[in-house]
Amino acid sequence: MPQSRLRAVNSIGMLRAWISAVRRHGHSVSSSRPDTAVLLLHGLTGTPVDMHYMRDALVADGYTVSVPLLPGRGTRPSDMDSLCWEDWMSSALAAYDELARDHDQVVVGGLSAGATMTLDIALRRKPSAVLLCATALGMGNPIAYLAPYVWRVIRQVPSPASDLVDLNAGAKCYDPAPVRAVAELIHGIGLVRRRLGEIRCPAFVAHAVSDRLVPVQYARDLAARLGGPVTTLYLEGTGHAITVDARRRELAEASLAFLREAVAVPQRAA
Repeated sequence: MPQSRLRAVNSIGMLRAWISAVRRHGHSVSSSRPDTAVLLLHGLTGTPVDMHYMRDALVADGYTVSVPLLPGRGTRPSDMDSLCWEDWMSSALAAYDELARDHDQVVVGGLSAGATMTLDIALRRKPSAVLLCATALGMGNPIAYLAPYVWRVIRQVPSPASDLVDLNAGAKCYDPAPVRAVAELIHGIGLVRRRLGEIRCPAFVAHAVSDRLVPVQYARDLAARLGGPVTTLYLEGTGHAITVDARRRELAEASLAFLREAVAVPQRAA
């Protein structure tokens, strides 16, 4: 076999193996607490790996957890060019509805754009609580707001520089970034921002104080405008991707403590 073809075959094989690994992260995990499930949504161009630490903590505490791979992710940036906000939401709502069929209570959480989607789910369904991690309720870079006007002409741009503190965190996003995905996120932000007061379930709002992608003021605004009880956690020493970065352990522990208070969970049998 020619060397060029062999390299291509090996590359395809590696890609398929990576996609398979990502999808395994998204499988629901049955637990000994079947009454409550948690749906976790990854970041804008991330994968379920974004949420693996929180997923593991929730599973260890007895919850059933689903972390789906959202449409267009885990493959190549251009696969997001044909997808709109409703395509993303249809996938997330289907995952929610699947959990709701088998569980009395469903909690929804997300990172960044996944948290924005969580807010939209809370407006369309009735989750028992929401976990809002580094919620993308605005953009630190004002140029991002041009995306809805230019994405048909400019399809990809270099991804923003990472602000990760733990450089071994392992989370991966598309680079270059698909401009349409940014445009659709801005659309989604517009949908939820004006209706935050309608979300009355208990909410956990966590954010990095030094977040460069989504400044912390957006989290403070979110916490002030939600219509239900809110617990906040503002973290030092971490970047935007708080679910995988240096303070991920504290975030997971605080999330579990919040859920124990916010969600009426019957005691497991001895």
